[in-house]
Amino acid sequence: MKKLAAFTLALFLTSGTVLADTPKDADPQASKPAPKAKSRKTKAQLDQEKRDAAIAAQLEQLRQSVEAQQQQLQILKDELAKRDRQIDEARQAAAAADTKASDATARASEAAAATADLKTAAASEQETDSQLNNRIVRVEKDVDTTKKETSTKIAALSNLKFNGDLRLRYEPFFGGGAANAAAPADRHRERFRLRFNVTTKINDDITAGFSLASGDVGDPISTNSTETGFFTRKSFALDRAFATYNPHQFKPFSVTAGKFAYTWYRTELTFDNDINPEGASEQVVWDWKDKFLSHFGVVAFQTPLFEVSGGPDTGLYGGQIQTGWRLGSRVKLTADTAFYNYTNADSIAQNQNTSNGTNNGYPTAGVPNNGGGNFGFGSATLSNNFGVINGKRFFASKYAISDSILRADFDTGHLRWPIYALFNYAVNTEACSNMQIFADAVLAGGTVTTPTCDPHQRHAYWAEAQLGQTKNKHDFRFGYTFMRIERDAVVSAFNFSDIRQPTNVAQHRIEAFYQAYRNITFGFTGFLGRQLVTAQSPTEERLLKRFQFDTIFTF
Repeated sequence: MKKLAAFTLALFLTSGTVLADTPKDADPQASKPAPKAKSRKTKAQLDQEKRDAAIAAQLEQLRQSVEAQQQQLQILKDELAKRDRQIDEARQAAAAADTKASDATARASEAAAATADLKTAAASEQETDSQLNNRIVRVEKDVDTTKKETSTKIAALSNLKFNGDLRLRYEPFFGGGAANAAAPADRHRERFRLRFNVTTKINDDITAGFSLASGDVGDPISTNSTETGFFTRKSFALDRAFATYNPHQFKPFSVTAGKFAYTWYRTELTFDNDINPEGASEQVVWDWKDKFLSHFGVVAFQTPLFEVSGGPDTGLYGGQIQTGWRLGSRVKLTADTAFYNYTNADSIAQNQNTSNGTNNGYPTAGVPNNGGGNFGFGSATLSNNFGVINGKRFFASKYAISDSILRADFDTGHLRWPIYALFNYAVNTEACSNMQIFADAVLAGGTVTTPTCDPHQRHAYWAEAQLGQTKNKHDFRFGYTFMRIERDAVVSAFNFSDIRQPTNVAQHRIEAFYQAYRNITFGFTGFLGRQLVTAQSPTEERLLKRFQFDTIFTF
């Protein structure tokens, strides 16, 4: 500031000197040279002009310097103003910080007091905390145990597998009866079948399961329920209850016990598809991929049929040898032979309830009947040869049945159109071998109705061919089967329930099925059959035409 004042004073003084050198009242004409002679400037004048020019240059420099200094001065003023604002803000922040510090100090004091109180309380509750910790440890152990048990149960539930099916059927009957008599009235009925299955893997070695199914509980060869009986409720009963042991140390071996699905291969020539045998079955089975001998197995089964507290029990014992053969890349052949030995088969005839006067239901226990038994079962006609001794039925034959099945599967090169052909032959090796009991009963003075028996009527035949499959949407399957079953070839109580009669019959079956959706199948089955003309049944019959229109839902 002092330099600026000195510079301003010098500038003022210099300006005054310049103004003093200029005369105020000088005549303008006096400075003009004489008209007659031109005068030259003196040296003094020239020096004065030089001095004036130098002063003017200095003044210009001073002016410019002043302007620059004024600009710098303005910048300094702005910076000072900014610094003053910052100082004010800092003072305000400091004041706020002092306030917060005061508050924090007060809170710290309060916290210190509270901490002291807490320490006092903690010291007094130390024993309580120890007790709580012990309780927490016990609870955690209980929780861990519960978690393990729950995890085990959840794992078991995750192994459960559910499936089932519902079949709705319309079934008309036409024809039948003796050819020389009036034809029976046409018959129309509607039926349904409902099945529900549950299986679970208990561990690596054991599988268990059960099934529920509709149908008359007194009829072992059908799970159909007929829509009749004035809207009465329909039976839904236990159809399977089983466990299978298959040790992981030796996978080919397994044993199944309870009420289970067939463990051996058969057709309905000998056993209906709806039967689930009871008892136990053991098997040893080997499978080899891409080998000429692709399968070999041995199956044994022991199935009780009728256990009584006094007297002989009735049972079925047998086994099967299974083989599989690969004949090239497109042909597979299976050849199986089974043997079924019935013990005390006469109780079957005595308890088959064929005279209760109705086809709409059968009792299952404790019902005396004119066959001499006290257990009613089965809707099938008793078409085996039998007689009566003192009010009880007895078969003319014993039943020891050899059953052989040969099946060939062909890969046509079209996934949807496989072909298989099957031939099943069964023979009762003990046909008419029970006739001696009637002769003995006559000698004993009993009341006897002796049957006739032809030992040649011991054979049964089943020939079947199928084209296509019903696995995927829009699949078709077509089939034809011919059956010829002589009177004492098989036990009539347990074979195919839908044919004209169980034995002494010739039967045709035609099938067509369409897989409309993944879980919905439409089917048509036609049965055309009549009994064989023999010495015991000499009258020729019309064909009984029985048709089944099915809609099957699987889940």
